[in-house]
Amino acid sequence: MKRAFLTGATGFVGAHLARVLLGEGIEVRALVREGSDLSNLKDLPVELRVGDLLDPEGLRRHLRGADACFHLAAAYANPDPEALSRINVDGTRAVLEAALEAGCSILVHTSTVGTLGNPDGSPAREIDSYLSPGASSYVKSKFQGEKVALELASKGAPVVIVHPSAPVGAWDRAPTVTGKRILDVLEGKLPRYIEGAINHVAATDVARGMLLAARRGRPGGRYLLARESGNLTREGFVCLVARIAGIEAPRAQKRLSFLRRFFRPPLPAGGGSPASLACDPTWSIRELGLPQTPLEEAFREAVEWFRSRRPDLGKTARD
Repeated sequence: MKRAFLTGATGFVGAHLARVLLGEGIEVRALVREGSDLSNLKDLPVELRVGDLLDPEGLRRHLRGADACFHLAAAYANPDPEALSRINVDGTRAVLEAALEAGCSILVHTSTVGTLGNPDGSPAREIDSYLSPGASSYVKSKFQGEKVALELASKGAPVVIVHPSAPVGAWDRAPTVTGKRILDVLEGKLPRYIEGAINHVAATDVARGMLLAARRGRPGGRYLLARESGNLTREGFVCLVARIAGIEAPRAQKRLSFLRRFFRPPLPAGGGSPASLACDPTWSIRELGLPQTPLEEAFREAVEWFRSRRPDLGKTARD
């Protein structure tokens, strides 16, 4: 791999991937929208190409000369299901087909852990394709986008699919849902959380996992980019952030922990929650050699990055 084409490079995980690729001596060409915030790529030797996911002719032009394509870009917060479908489904098809026409030898499509799972809430694995009845419009669109990637792979295209869990680290500019939860704890608030557990992983491990999937993945294969011991309940998440930040946990967390000593709702048969985003990435770790950075390091990097932008965060430090 000499030159990689990235979509979504200005985002959280994309910024990590650009750095990983550059660190391996791989040239990076990034598709960016007109007027994009480029701060995550500041001072990086990245070739920027202004374009649109829904412009097939422009995509083919921008992809010329690239031998690998990493498709990370996606619409997330848009409440319009049709808009999400245009970007996350039609855009996925446009990018992957243009990459094939350009002669890329490997295509890595980024899906989400939300398209995996089990009705009983047991930890998701790579073979557990499942769309929860309560799935968001975003997850539904990613599920359909994944079908596009699998369809192309079934026809012989060199497409691999990666499923990141909840990445944690620096450059969470937006911020992501996980980043917002970290900020809530730093501001002394109890973050909103699902009833079950959520798997968390270092963002740099996700980026390295994408490169490993490109190098070692099977066409049509699906890989969980997650941490083996990264499943956290809300209580575990809050306590970890507070401990790393050197602050007291929010009072609401203490009240909740006290109540759960006396009342804990019954769990479903699988031992988890149907809304759980817990997962078991054992197979992907073995197949790819996926790094497993300790969560403490990832959360510390995130806390320090947020504080570098807002020095007032979490001033109520413990002695």
